[in-house]
Amino acid sequence: MPPDRLATADLLVVAHEYNRFVKAQVDVLADHVGSVHVFVRYNRFADIAASLSVEAAEPYSGAVKVDRSDVPANVTVHETPLCYLPLDVHRERLLGRQHARKVSGIVADLDVEFDLVHAHMTWTAGYVGARLKRDLGVPYLLTVHANPEWYEDLLTADHDRIETAWEAADRLIRVNREDRTRLDPYNDDVVYVPNGYDSAAFRRVPRDAARERLGVDPETSLVFGLGTLIPRKGYDHLVRALPKLVEAVPDVQVVVGGHGGMREDLESLAADLGVADHVTFLGYVEEEALNDWMNAADVFAHPSRSESFGVVQLEAMACRTPVVAARNGGSEEVVADEEYGVLVDDPSDHDRFADTLATALAADWDRAAIAAYADRFTWETVCEDIADLYRDVLDETERQVTSAP
Repeated sequence: MPPDRLATADLLVVAHEYNRFVKAQVDVLADHVGSVHVFVRYNRFADIAASLSVEAAEPYSGAVKVDRSDVPANVTVHETPLCYLPLDVHRERLLGRQHARKVSGIVADLDVEFDLVHAHMTWTAGYVGARLKRDLGVPYLLTVHANPEWYEDLLTADHDRIETAWEAADRLIRVNREDRTRLDPYNDDVVYVPNGYDSAAFRRVPRDAARERLGVDPETSLVFGLGTLIPRKGYDHLVRALPKLVEAVPDVQVVVGGHGGMREDLESLAADLGVADHVTFLGYVEEEALNDWMNAADVFAHPSRSESFGVVQLEAMACRTPVVAARNGGSEEVVADEEYGVLVDDPSDHDRFADTLATALAADWDRAAIAAYADRFTWETVCEDIADLYRDVLDETERQVTSAP
């Protein structure tokens, strides 16, 4: 393959979002290729519910799933609306075909001859990627994002379209090193490539300056968390640990960013436990404010019950903030050394969780070392590996074409 082949390649990305880590990856990969067309699945029913101020539906709406700020000139985003109920059989068995038809219809109207396809999420994006590989005759890569429970469900689903998504891939990418080999029965080319973080969005700023902008007292012991407010993320454990944490650290304030259906329940729980004055739920946090919260925090708390990787921890570390996280299948990939944070075996042991947070708040962390570790996982670094995979599969495809009788 000529050295400039990738630089002129047209990349088709199938994803369930173009925000946060997918957007950050795509926007960096745009520097390696000629053009990127991103097809983002969203649920029309969620758009309707979000317009009626149903907060639980908001994360699944098109407005949230697609971030059109600072889109590179060679990236085009195609919103792909589907109609389905979150828990119905249609989503589990028929949605892949609906998704594939929608994307194929848009692709047919484009004046682009794509060179390769990269899908994010096995179902349904991976199935769509496999169909596009067949229809367009181009190589296809799939990044398998799934927390341990979801991953187990995929592996035991006995779902022929899931297996098609895995078997058809020219490279299967798993973001978790520990469980990568479980995909080996489905594909001979399974590789580990971690998630990364957006170094433009998460920048190091002076702690006191960040606190001043946020209105946080310089002397407050600040614990910050970020994630969707759903049971899997474990913020109920953080709230339940707070009474003992307040006993040990009376000036502690816990601040959690992110929206989701549990917000009212978590606020009620805090009130019932008598710690409402020590915890704040922010809802959605704009990028600049989020960067300040990450820099202002003394400790980042990540009590999630299950993760495939947990990039939000890297974002905190990029701002020199140590992490206290649950062992959940993914946090072990990120908090790889006690120099960068502490892993809690069971955050439902609320006393021990509180003790660990108190110890972390009092510790003398080497924040420069934490930041240096995070620098290994910038998207600029990670995308070099992904670009190399693209070159490999394009090379292989070219050899297959030239060797065909």
